[in-house]
Amino acid sequence: MSLKNKKRSLIFIGVLITLILLIAAFFILKDVVLRGIYPLDYENEIAAYSKEYNLDPYFVASVIWAESGYRVKAVSKKGAVGLMQIMPETGEWIAGKLKIKDFDLKLLQAPETNIRFGCWYLRYINDKMGGDLPIVLSSYNAGPGRVEEWLGNKEYSEDGVHLKKIPFKETRNYVEKIERAYEVYKQLYKIEQ
Repeated sequence: MSLKNKKRSLIFIGVLITLILLIAAFFILKDVVLRGIYPLDYENEIAAYSKEYNLDPYFVASVIWAESGYRVKAVSKKGAVGLMQIMPETGEWIAGKLKIKDFDLKLLQAPETNIRFGCWYLRYINDKMGGDLPIVLSSYNAGPGRVEEWLGNKEYSEDGVHLKKIPFKETRNYVEKIERAYEVYKQLYKIEQ
């Protein structure tokens, strides 16, 4: 073999090894990067209240991620509070349903309470709206009353049960965001119930 062919072979082997290392690094670091983008905090609370209210914990984790990015002190422009972005009036109503006396808005800032209330509300909406995921998520985002109006409108629902079109862009994006996040959370984590 000539010196020129040996150099080409060495260059080829070097490029091949570099390529293999880059591919391996991608697969190793992919989960690290994804875990940075899709964190999972409060796993015990998510597991416990998902189980109590018969919800998929990956679904709950995805809602928290979309609502607050796991920021405990998150407050929306409209006044929704905490990890699952509970409106104060809704929090007070949920507290009544759960027979919690002396409700205080500060309770919604506590991760455990916020996750408990959010899970209870997701179960309530699920049962009220028939369990269709896009409808449940649309109701969580835009309110069950508004979604019931959409379901009654032939432009948005042909059968009064499923939405063929979500009229609010924000809600449409919200549903798609959570559906994508749900798939990622299922791949990245193992949440024990």
